[in-house]
Amino acid sequence: DLAHYTGRHHEEENQDGEVMIQGLLTATLPTSLGGQYDLLVYQMHYNLTKPVYTGDHIVCRIQVDQAEEKRGRVYYKLGFSCKNQKDQEVLSGYLKAIELNFD
Repeated sequence: DLAHYTGRHHEEENQDGEVMIQGLLTATLPTSLGGQYDLLVYQMHYNLTKPVYTGDHIVCRIQVDQAEEKRGRVYYKLGFSCKNQKDQEVLSGYLKAIELNFD
């Protein structure tokens, strides 16, 4: 159990044999962008709009809503929307991040 959350709704199968995934585990999907592009995320806003179940296929689309250079660093506001295989939005929100420089 990665999230150490053991609510019954995350442990017991529904009538279709699926188990509901923890919302915070789903919410890690858009934050993976930070590791891929050396961004330090300092603010996160999530709207968990629909449950995600085992077997669901989730696709997240992220867009740059704002980019601003301040004090030699680039600050971003990134909007995102995540949908399941039925094209239903399960998660939306935004991240604020700073581009890290390793030079």
